[in-house]
Amino acid sequence: HISNLILTKDSMAELDAVSIPTTVEIIEGEYNQRTIRDVSKARLPSPSEAHIRLDQQEQKLFQVIVETVDAFGAGKIELTPEDQEKEGDLGNSNRSSNHQRRRPTLRVAGGWVRDKLLGLTTHDVDLAVDDLTGVQFANLILSYLKSTNQQHLMQSSKIGVIAANPAQSKHLETATLKVHGIDIDIANLRAQEVYAQDSRIPTVRFGTPLEDSERRDFTVNALFFNLHTQCVEDWTKRGMSDLFYGRLVTPLEPVQTFHDDPLRVLRAVRFGVRYQFDLNDDLAAACRRVDIHQALHRKVSRERVGKELEGMLSGTGARPIDAINTIAKLQLAGSVFALPALGHEKVTAVQGHVLQQPYHNLDFNSDQAREIRQHGWEEAQCLIQILPTVLKSHDASIVAAKKLGRSFSNVDHRLLPIAVFLLPFRTLRYQEKNKVDKSYNVAQYIFQHGIKFKMNDVKAMTLLQEKVDTMAQLVRQASSSDTPAQNAVHLSRLETGLLLRACKELWPTCLLLSLVLLIREDQKDGTGDALSKWTKIGKDLCQGILDLNLDGCWKVTP
Repeated sequence: HISNLILTKDSMAELDAVSIPTTVEIIEGEYNQRTIRDVSKARLPSPSEAHIRLDQQEQKLFQVIVETVDAFGAGKIELTPEDQEKEGDLGNSNRSSNHQRRRPTLRVAGGWVRDKLLGLTTHDVDLAVDDLTGVQFANLILSYLKSTNQQHLMQSSKIGVIAANPAQSKHLETATLKVHGIDIDIANLRAQEVYAQDSRIPTVRFGTPLEDSERRDFTVNALFFNLHTQCVEDWTKRGMSDLFYGRLVTPLEPVQTFHDDPLRVLRAVRFGVRYQFDLNDDLAAACRRVDIHQALHRKVSRERVGKELEGMLSGTGARPIDAINTIAKLQLAGSVFALPALGHEKVTAVQGHVLQQPYHNLDFNSDQAREIRQHGWEEAQCLIQILPTVLKSHDASIVAAKKLGRSFSNVDHRLLPIAVFLLPFRTLRYQEKNKVDKSYNVAQYIFQHGIKFKMNDVKAMTLLQEKVDTMAQLVRQASSSDTPAQNAVHLSRLETGLLLRACKELWPTCLLLSLVLLIREDQKDGTGDALSKWTKIGKDLCQGILDLNLDGCWKVTP
């Protein structure tokens, strides 16, 4: 909701103070840029200088935008009657007292600037306009292209409009269009936001670049690229420095920033892990606060929590194990992986054990329940530390098998870290209203209601949690004699085949999950070198399954 409009033109002094000396390079043809996995060792060359590489499509797009501003300033194109009416309603005439038209300033904002400075490939162009709404300026682009017979540069003559929806991280109405093959989003600069209690929906007005940059989540995402001056602008006065040193810092005080939008604590995890940024101490401390966790539960939809988690698990540069580990360190596990509570989502009973402690229909908010869950999450953090070694060993098994011209089903690297993390809770089951004769594994609740993942993921995670103990027993049996397991002597073809038919292509994932479980059990018992012991047995068992020709047995009709 736009309550009023501020028309503040940037003075030259202000621009000089925030503008970073910028070299803009136009690249012809293909050029190689670093992938996100390289960022941890390749920061900015300097916090006081910027280098932006544009491909030819980006150059042409930005030229169209600047020419649109010039045409509007010269009176060659006008706002549509509908936009003029909106302008009047907003109290913005876009004309100064001497009737000379203002020229809006256009800036590329956020992720595009950050990634370009880091030398990453990006075409996610978000534009911020100062004196107009995003929709108004998008219509001006359309008018300019029509007036110059260049409307063919747009994929469609229609402009998309995304309504303001803070639950989807859209605080302002945004116009979407495609010019020169590049998707662009356009919104106006936003200012101080006033949040209603228990809501992420703010009341906002048009603002200045400084106000807008202060409303963003992190300083590294608050940089602008001014299309008119061709300079990077750092209105927070520390965005370039934080990007150079690889620090994640909020523009304003982090507790208030996270209270305004609690989803930002999960963005901190995602950005920190993906870009290998260090979390500022104050930011990390704010992430651990109970009141922030409570705000995350109250204000943020579970769909948005799941979407942020998905961003940590998949995509270029994703590091799922590091992400889950960071969630644990910031004490966010209970907020992300919401366990069933009596009375919520039709839950009528929750029964089972967490690390051998009874958890039977406890009041979710009772001290006893909180303590048991906390012990579970602490154990989960210990379990996730084991996974990298297990994965490394399995990768060696894959290489060895390939040398022999053999292969087996792939590990689900996306779901495995979560499966490991949920192991302490795997015996918990819950019941729902009107289904008292059925009980469900807690993993189903977490994935279906807690993070709203797709049904295939729900079924996969439930299967892994329910079959891991059976797989662990198979591994124990395979290691129960001195005879090498790779000779398949200790693998019952029937028993192994039935388990693989139940797990299907998830059997390697379930196997690694069971190895983590067995290693942790031995670690707690103080039994020898558990890592070497069980990873070797895992290799032998994989070899035995291949020798028995059981991989893919679930595809064979009985």
